[in-house]
Amino acid sequence: MTNKEPSPPRWAEAVLRCLLRPPDRESVSGDLLEEYRAARRPALGAVRANAWYIKHVLSVLWYLIRPYALVLAGQSILLALTVFRPGHHAPHPSPQMRPVFLSLMVKVLWYGSITGAPGVSLFDAVIYVSAASRGVQRTGLIKTGMLGAAGASVVGFTVLFAAAAFITPSLALATFANPLLFAFMLVYLLVPLAYAVLLGALAGLVVRWIVPLAPRKLGVS
Repeated sequence: MTNKEPSPPRWAEAVLRCLLRPPDRESVSGDLLEEYRAARRPALGAVRANAWYIKHVLSVLWYLIRPYALVLAGQSILLALTVFRPGHHAPHPSPQMRPVFLSLMVKVLWYGSITGAPGVSLFDAVIYVSAASRGVQRTGLIKTGMLGAAGASVVGFTVLFAAAAFITPSLALATFANPLLFAFMLVYLLVPLAYAVLLGALAGLVVRWIVPLAPRKLGVS
């Protein structure tokens, strides 16, 4: 028999369950669904009620990735202040860039980059792996690690382009003058996002393998 009760988007429910600890999975998701059906959907309508539900899901994700996303946001602002300065739009900073401290920091953050796109350096890898490890330890699910790493990547990328548009408004205006640049930006987003998801999956596999070994090493049955 088909359930006729209104429900939030299935993908949002699935994401929420991935982000919750096993003991909280049924209770928290059930309480949120009950409030959605009993109060939010009748009062707000389908679109606004779904937005309310998704906002709560994103708040749980933000709680999980916050320290790592903030680090990537700080890195993105630093890169925007140097790489995207007017006259310095190349992906690697000029040796004559001043101040020297910022130039050195940019070189460190870009070291090991496998492509010219932002978000694929060794520094980024450490952040993605850390975010993924925390997520997997919290829920025991590899897909939580993938979501955590991807979420941190999206935050960092968004802050980078927002800061670059603020520092160099012509970059933002150019996307309106040439819509093809939106496709170019999408590719630039997909590259670090795929990088983050891959590292999140690998970190999840490692954590899932290590954590069950810990009780045996400690002599706990």
